[in-house]
Amino acid sequence: RGEGCGVVFLKPLEKAKEDYSKIWGVINISAVSQNGRSMTPITRPSQVEQEKLLRSIYETHVDPSVVQYIEAHGTGTAAGDPTEAESLGSVICKKRSSQVSILKMGSVKGNIGHTESAAGAAGLIKVLLMMHHGKIVPSLHYSKEMSSIDTEKLNLAIPTSVEPWEESGEYGRVAGINCFGFGGTNAHVVVRQVKQLEPLPAFKRPLELVLLSAASPKSLQMTMADTADQLSTRNSITLPSLAYTSACRRSHANHRYRKAFVTNSLQHLRQEVMSAASTELATSKVDPQLVFVFCGNGVTLKEFSETLLSSEPVFRDKCKEIEALFQKHGPISFWPARDHRPKDLLNPELSQPLLFTLQVALSSLLKYWGIKPVAAVGHSVGEVAAAHFAGYLSLADAVKVIYHRSRLQAKTARGRMLVVGNIPVQEIAECLRRYSGEVCIAAFNSPVSCTLSGNSDSVDAVQRDLAQAFRQRNIFLHVLNVPVAYHSPSMDMILGELEESVQPLAKQKGEIEVISTLTGLAASERDFALGKFWAQHTRQPVAFTQAIQTASRDRENVVFVEISPHRALQRSIKETLGKGTKVFSSLQTDAEYQTLLALVGNLFELGYNPNWQHFYNGYQSIPVAIPRYQFDRQKLMARLDIHQQANQKGISSSHPLIYGINGDNMEFGCLLSWDTTSYLYEHRNNGVALVPGAFYAELGLASVMSSSRPRVPLSTCQMSISFSAPCVLTQSSQVLSIKLSPQKAVTGFEILSSSNAVYAAGQVRSGPDTVVEESTISFRDIYQRCRSVISREDVYQALSQIGFEYGSIFRQLSDVHYCQELKEAITRIKVNKETVREMYNYCIHPVLLDCFLQMTAVMTSRAFQSRAGFPSGIGSLVVLRPLEEEMMIYMRTSKSIGNCLEVCGCFMDKRGSVLAELKRVAITFMKQASSRDNEFMFENKWKEVSLSQTIGHLGAMPRVLVFADKFGIAEQLKKYLHPDSRYVMYEDWEALLEGDSQNKMRAEVEDYDEILFLWGIQKLREDFPSKVVDQLAKCCEAYRQVVVALREKKSCCSVRVITYRTTERYVDHVNCGFALYGMTRTCVVEVPEIAFQMIDLSSSSSLDISVLADVLVKSNGVDYPEVCISHIFQKAPLKELQKTVHAWISSMDMKRFRHLSDIPLHESQQKLFKQNAVYIVVGGLTGLGFETVKFIAENGGGCIAILSRKVPSNEKQEEMKALRQQYKGSNVVFVQCDVTS
Repeated sequence: RGEGCGVVFLKPLEKAKEDYSKIWGVINISAVSQNGRSMTPITRPSQVEQEKLLRSIYETHVDPSVVQYIEAHGTGTAAGDPTEAESLGSVICKKRSSQVSILKMGSVKGNIGHTESAAGAAGLIKVLLMMHHGKIVPSLHYSKEMSSIDTEKLNLAIPTSVEPWEESGEYGRVAGINCFGFGGTNAHVVVRQVKQLEPLPAFKRPLELVLLSAASPKSLQMTMADTADQLSTRNSITLPSLAYTSACRRSHANHRYRKAFVTNSLQHLRQEVMSAASTELATSKVDPQLVFVFCGNGVTLKEFSETLLSSEPVFRDKCKEIEALFQKHGPISFWPARDHRPKDLLNPELSQPLLFTLQVALSSLLKYWGIKPVAAVGHSVGEVAAAHFAGYLSLADAVKVIYHRSRLQAKTARGRMLVVGNIPVQEIAECLRRYSGEVCIAAFNSPVSCTLSGNSDSVDAVQRDLAQAFRQRNIFLHVLNVPVAYHSPSMDMILGELEESVQPLAKQKGEIEVISTLTGLAASERDFALGKFWAQHTRQPVAFTQAIQTASRDRENVVFVEISPHRALQRSIKETLGKGTKVFSSLQTDAEYQTLLALVGNLFELGYNPNWQHFYNGYQSIPVAIPRYQFDRQKLMARLDIHQQANQKGISSSHPLIYGINGDNMEFGCLLSWDTTSYLYEHRNNGVALVPGAFYAELGLASVMSSSRPRVPLSTCQMSISFSAPCVLTQSSQVLSIKLSPQKAVTGFEILSSSNAVYAAGQVRSGPDTVVEESTISFRDIYQRCRSVISREDVYQALSQIGFEYGSIFRQLSDVHYCQELKEAITRIKVNKETVREMYNYCIHPVLLDCFLQMTAVMTSRAFQSRAGFPSGIGSLVVLRPLEEEMMIYMRTSKSIGNCLEVCGCFMDKRGSVLAELKRVAITFMKQASSRDNEFMFENKWKEVSLSQTIGHLGAMPRVLVFADKFGIAEQLKKYLHPDSRYVMYEDWEALLEGDSQNKMRAEVEDYDEILFLWGIQKLREDFPSKVVDQLAKCCEAYRQVVVALREKKSCCSVRVITYRTTERYVDHVNCGFALYGMTRTCVVEVPEIAFQMIDLSSSSSLDISVLADVLVKSNGVDYPEVCISHIFQKAPLKELQKTVHAWISSMDMKRFRHLSDIPLHESQQKLFKQNAVYIVVGGLTGLGFETVKFIAENGGGCIAILSRKVPSNEKQEEMKALRQQYKGSNVVFVQCDVTS
């Protein structure tokens, strides 16, 4: 027997073609019969009934000669198999033409067993797979000698090895399939092969978007790695079919880890996927909310999007519709836009209609693709397109507004507009007072940017004045290429005619909110239907700053999308809302599809789900086998007893976290798992998930409240708690126990692990006299005092710098207002949807209490800023009323003593009423290392260096010997190096190291004065430790032989070691580069006649490779001994290591290493090590290890313990004895152990 299920999708052939389904085969005909009542016993097969069934097909519908293979029922029984074979032989084999090959027969049951109800599906799937691969597989365990079937007599053949399945003329491969059921039900189907041709797409895109997603970061990385591997072996896959499959035939909606690739070839895609597979992945946002931002007059439209016109029918049809509406007002023609002179494109009568057309067509295309915003903002004239897109204006009315606005503004073609940046707008307004009536602020772009408008001479004068007044403050001044002074007094002459011309306008109900740049607030449907509104809109300044602030207010995870021919407002938006604000361009005239597909890909990665069926309408393809999802398999201990106990007892509990363990309510349990407390796994410190202290506070308070008899109000309870030890969360479930110890008015509690380790302890005091310090607080007075603001992004950046990493559910703070002296701070909090759903089931939700603790990052004094701090206790917590969905958190510093900071504060509602009060909240900071310890502790600090600083004269292309990697980095470097350079390939590794390897290496390096060593670029499989060690050893041995060979040369030479993602900034996989760093730093000291340089790449992108080439050709390796190249830093792709181990050795005290005999060994002032300390040297019996032991002994080390797996030889024991005698103050001992155990 076997167990299993089989799933086969059946669909009419025409429907399958229409749906672009992958067609495995076609069922030509089928028949079913039932003869159970005529047979005794019921399990016995009937040859008569089987033949009758087969004749119903093969005598009238199917020529037996066409069939090449029969998948038999084949149960392997003495009665069943001969009966089935006889019926097949008499009905099919005897009627076959002598010109065709012998009929093959087999059964999958010999391979997988009899799966009973799934047996028919298993047989069908086997036949379809054999047809697909063109192979007939053998039936296992069959032998002619043991068979009860006379195959020669029946003219049948049962394959015992894999045979080719040839096609037969017009029908291709054809098979019959038998399936017999218990009780006399017999079925037979005939299946034939279908050759499915790749359909020609209706349109063609120059680039494709490939999507990958997974439920965990490891799954996504494995899926990317598998996709890269499959791309290197599958030659039949096309890029369009892969892109279509990845979007429309794979599920992404529930996956939080996503990656999108914009590519033009499978080769480029493979490189991008390989690079991405080794990078850290971020989770997508929860429900990102889009805001479309339509640009205004300042954007110059150099040419229209010809590519989108030819490739996207939705875009093209909308453009034609708009052009037809414009032509009702006047003889105007847009296409082709490239035929218009550049001067024409500046004329408002053409530029504004063209810009409007582009914006409406582009936004319509995005909407068709399922990319729909929750709000829209239009900068200046862009508000007309925004109002139409949102549904407030019909397309005809919007065209009418644009036509008359542009026509009338063209009559005022004079004046100038100037963009001013990097200076607060208030200061610019002060400077304009002397130009009142001549120059005005036409647009408030951001708090530090505005656009000025007025007559040309006055604007020129203002420009000179501003340049002089702010010359020390990096002021930005840019004259817009527009012929009209928009939003200036010159507009006054056209306002009356404009108001009359655009009337009447139909009032329509909008679909989404439009934040008007006339007022900076949400507009109504009535506003857009008034001619007066559009007249004022043309004259009044653009309140873009206020509009953007309004659009982002009360919204989470806001993402802005510019609807513009190129990026124009991104900087203004980020200056208004902060650098972390997400702003994407939708178009770039010189890279239309690149920008548009990058937008869609970025939104997908953030968690947005477009309508992929619409996105690929006209671009459908036959799905392919990749990408294949890779599961993140983990072995977990299933603690069924714990889950069962928690589920049973938790049902009757009044709290979602705890359940009673015994009947006296003195002990409670809490189950920690992905199912019950998933949000805890988003609270991480240095990559490790930890239970936050706020969680213990909730457990203690909830347990005491549940045990109270009679019940007491929560507002009468005052809790204090101290945190003892961190609880690390693992993939397996674990249980915390809460033990109570009640006294008169106080109930103590302890929170323990399963092994009774104490995580936290505290007490809850209950009584009617529990009071808080203030019942209401005047938050307006606090805001008056707290004038400084630190953005939400900066708060979490500060927390991340000391190790705290928060997922989206914990990141709920808004911008924090604080006083300069760091004595108090206040912020607003809007509880996210996930927390709101369960917050009222808690006394005080741990996520919200943790937000209070996060605020301490702002209160931290400068003495603590660079040190990690952890909550160590709460002196008093009183919850007066349930927390609300919108609140404020107030905090002030109580005292700061030693390494401890103490704060107090509260949660309050929007009226200032206190909801919960906290006192004596202690944050303990890690102690700073002593100055003496710092003398011996070293770390790599990277200094940012621009590429121009490192480049000297324009170097010649170097003639080098390259030990080339197999990932293609050396291959990409070829075009930058001398054509006579020699490449020793990675594949030649084994041959080079065999036999007389040193002489071979000496011969290799003889004619070259510079070596590029890239053999350390390889990704090692961590799950095979022996192979990792073997590869490391081979790489290091090859490198050692290079150095030895170069040392024997008389001429000067240099070695440049190139690694991939090996520095501590970018490590994400195990590779040989780690060992090469250590070897090279040692060689710098021991082989000074050779110049060494380490260069680490963060990616294999063309940009990083070109920077690498510049470093190799144009920079001096001696000046920059260790370099990290990264495209993340746009202005500074090169990094110099400021302080490294070898730099310390060579510069601080070379005598210590090169002339040890010159150092007086017994002078106290020269002692580097302590007499009363124990120094442990792992692997201290050989080589450098034993030299280290000697060095410690020579310099005053009191006790030196040598750890090694092996017992020291007699010779080594004598050396250790001599060492003890030479340095009487040092005791050298040996300990046999294995530190890896």
